[in-house]
Amino acid sequence: MRHVRVMGATLHAAGATLVTVEARFDPAGQIEKGSTEIVLSGLPDPVIRESRGRMLAALRESQLALPPGKLLLHLGPAGLKKSGELLDLPLALGTASAAGHIPQDALAGIVFLGELHLDGRLRAVPGGLATADVALSAGIRTLIAPLETAREAAALPGIRAFEASSLGEVVAILSGAPVTPLSAPREGDGAKVHTTPRLDAIRGQAAGKRALEVAAAGGHGVLFFGPPGAGKSLLARALSELMPAPTTAERVDMTRVLSAAGRWPGGLACERSFRAPHHTTSHAGLVGGGSPPMAGEITLAHHGVLFLDELPEFRRDVLEALRQPIEGGEILIARAGQQTLLPADFHLVCAMNPCPCGYLGHPKIPCRCSPFAVARYRGRISGPLMDRIDLRLELSPPSLGDLLGEAGTEAQIQDTLASPGLVLARRAQAARERSLERQDRLNSRMGTEDLDRHAPLNADMRELLVRAAERQGLSARAIQSLRRVARTLADLAEQDLPGRAQLAEALALRASL
Repeated sequence: MRHVRVMGATLHAAGATLVTVEARFDPAGQIEKGSTEIVLSGLPDPVIRESRGRMLAALRESQLALPPGKLLLHLGPAGLKKSGELLDLPLALGTASAAGHIPQDALAGIVFLGELHLDGRLRAVPGGLATADVALSAGIRTLIAPLETAREAAALPGIRAFEASSLGEVVAILSGAPVTPLSAPREGDGAKVHTTPRLDAIRGQAAGKRALEVAAAGGHGVLFFGPPGAGKSLLARALSELMPAPTTAERVDMTRVLSAAGRWPGGLACERSFRAPHHTTSHAGLVGGGSPPMAGEITLAHHGVLFLDELPEFRRDVLEALRQPIEGGEILIARAGQQTLLPADFHLVCAMNPCPCGYLGHPKIPCRCSPFAVARYRGRISGPLMDRIDLRLELSPPSLGDLLGEAGTEAQIQDTLASPGLVLARRAQAARERSLERQDRLNSRMGTEDLDRHAPLNADMRELLVRAAERQGLSARAIQSLRRVARTLADLAEQDLPGRAQLAEALALRASL
C-alpha cells in the first residue's frame, strides 16, 4: 500500500491556494472482483467529484490503468472548500503514483494544473499566475500545465513553467525527457494598442475630449453630466483608448485577478478591462462580497476603466462603498472571521443627466423638473464621493454643424491629421510617463508631500485658490485635487511646474453640480 502526495491548487476571489492531493491505493481493499472503489474527501465540489470518471478513463488511455482495489484520495487542507477542474491532473498523477506507475520522488517540488479529457489530453485552466505566486511563497519553483496556463505562469520571475498537452507528456517529463521551460513574455508582447476610432467618431465636444486627455494622462476620475444626446457615454467609453497599452507587470496583475474570478482571458491579458455595470448592480456585485467572498466589478476593472452610467440611479450605499477603494486602490472584504483583500486600482468615469427628465440646460427642449426634484436627484450623490472625482464637466448637445461635418468643423481638421484621437493618446502617454519618472506614481495618487515638492503654489496660484475656495466652499480634499489636476496639465504642456494658467483650467474642469 503506497501513500503519495502531489501539489495542485484551487482558486478563490483573491488568488489561489495550494492543495495537497494525498493518494493511497490498497489492492486488497477491493469490494468485488475486478472493480475499483474510489473514496474522495476534503470538501470537493461537484466538478471535482465528477473528475473520478474522467481520471480513470484518461489513466487507461495513457497506459496507466488502475488495478482492482481501493483508492483513497484526500484534498488538504481539509477545511478549505475546493472547486474547479484545476485538480484533475494532480489527482490523476497521485493515483498513478499510488498504483506504482510513477516514482513518488519525481512528483516532489512541482505544482500541477490541468483539466483531463477522457483520452488523456489536457485542457488549459485559469489560475496559472495565481498558483505560481503562492507556489513561490511556499518555496516551489516548478509548474507543469497545458500551454496557455504554463505560459501565464512563466510571466512570474522565478518560476520554471513547462507545458504538456497530455497526461502521457507529463509522465515523460517526470521520467527525465529533455524539455525547455517557457520563457517569460517581453515588455509589450501581445499587448493590444488602441487606434482610437471611437474618439475620432465623436463630433464636437472639444472640452469633453480635453477632459479625457487630462484623465488619461494623470489617472483622474471624470464625471460628464448633460442632457441626452450630448455624447456622455461615447466620451466615457473612449477613455480606455487614450490610455497606454498595459505594461507586463500590469498584465500580470490583471490576469491574476481575472483568473481567480473565473474570467480567464486564455493567457496573459492583452488589454485593459472596461467594466460598465448596470445601475441595478448590488453592493456585492460592485465592490465584492458573498460567502465565500467573490470579486466585484471594481476588482474586475483593476488597471482598467470602471464606467458608471446614470450615476444617480445607483443605490446610495453602493456608491458610498466606492469612496475607500477610489483612494486606496484596494478593498478589504470581511465576512465572519474571514478577511479578503482585493485589488481595485481602477480608473473611474461616470455619466449622468442634469435632472430627472434630463433636459435641464438644453438649448431647445425645456426642463419639466421642479427645483426640489433637481436638488433631490443630484443629492443622491454624496459630497464626499463627489469630492473624490477630480474632473467634472457639463456637456451641451453638439451643434448641427458639428454633427453634419460642415466647413471648419472637426471633420475637416481630420484631413490634416491622420487621427486626432491618436494625437491626444500620444500626448497623454507622454505626460503619464513624465509623472511616473518624476514620482513613480500617477498624479492622481500624489500625496501632500509629493504636491509640495512637485506642484508648489506660487503667489498667483495661492490668490486664485483662496478666492475659489471662499466662493465655492472647497474642502481640503478638493483643493488637493485641483493641485493634482494642475500638475497633470503642466505635464501635458511640458512645463516643470504648474502655474496660474494650469490651476485656472483645473478649476474650469471641476464644475459644480
